[in-house]
Parts: sequence; C-alpha cells; structure tokens
Amino acid sequence: MTPEQAKWPHQDASALNIFYGDPLGTGGEANPKWEAGNIGYWKPPYPMFYSDGKKSPFTRGLRIHRRCHQAFTDAFTDALQTLGHDYIMANRLDISGGAYNYRVERGGSRLSVHAWGCAIDMDPAHNPFPARWRKGMIDPKFCEILEKHGFTWRGRNADIDPMHFQLANRG
Repeated sequence: MTPEQAKWPHQDASALNIFYGDPLGTGGEANPKWEAGNIGYWKPPYPMFYSDGKKSPFTRGLRIHRRCHQAFTDAFTDALQTLGHDYIMANRLDISGGAYNYRVERGGSRLSVHAWGCAIDMDPAHNPFPARWRKGMIDPKFCEILEKHGFTWRGRNADIDPMHFQLANRG
C-alpha cells in the first residue's frame, strides 16, 4: 500500500460509512440528505465522455463524493500532464462508465463502492468485468498514475475488474 492509499478507508461498509458517511436511505434507495450533502459534480481536467463511444460528454462532470474531488483532480491532471491529451484520446482514457451510482455490487448483495461516490469506471467496453487485465486493455501508465495518487486499481494482481478505480483499500 502506498502512503497515498493509506489515506483512504478500507472498502468494507463500516469503514466506508465512518469515512464517507452512510448513504443508506429507506426502501433500498440512497439517503437524499446524505447525497445532497456529500455528492457533487467533479469536472475532469480534460473532456471525458460517457461509455457510449465519445457521443455523450459529461457536460456537468461526474458525480463523486466531495472528499474525493482533490484526489480525482490531482490524479487526472497528472495523467494529462504526463501522458498528453492526444495519448489520452488515443488510448480511450477519456471514456468513463461513471462514478457515483447507488447500487449493489454486480452479482452480490453488498453495496458497491460506487454507492459512496469514491470510485470510477474507465472504458468499460474494452475493460470488461469479469476479466483479468491483458495487453490492449486500459493503459498501465495511466493506472500507475492513479495509484500514485491513492487510487486502488482493480485490475492489479489478476483481479477481475480492470475498468475500476477506487479511493478505498482492499485486503
């Protein structure tokens, strides 16, 4: 675990609730008061598009937890400065499946880390779940940059969610 990753909670619900607040509302829905107080629009440092293939830009930004805004800004700005806009576009690092989404894990019954607004999926069409990372999927240089800024990448160590980055630790 890097020093930057140590700043973030473990991904279990109790640790996430302590750090980010409890998003659980009534009837299986998000708590609207929690959502209004904690989830905000984050504007990426370069145009980012929804995973429909660069047809729909995130005009207002992506919705994430306010505690994550600076880490997202720092990581994606570093990616832009290090890799360059043309590289980002050519390697589909400007395509996202979204961030905040109050839902359970795919195939599970626990809330997804996305329900706390501390995760983002990148280029899901080319980085499907469940699949182990292989050449041609998300660029490893980009992954290293995000990890340097505290993100946990779910494609590392033969994990099966290469599109997923979160500001919460595993293990």
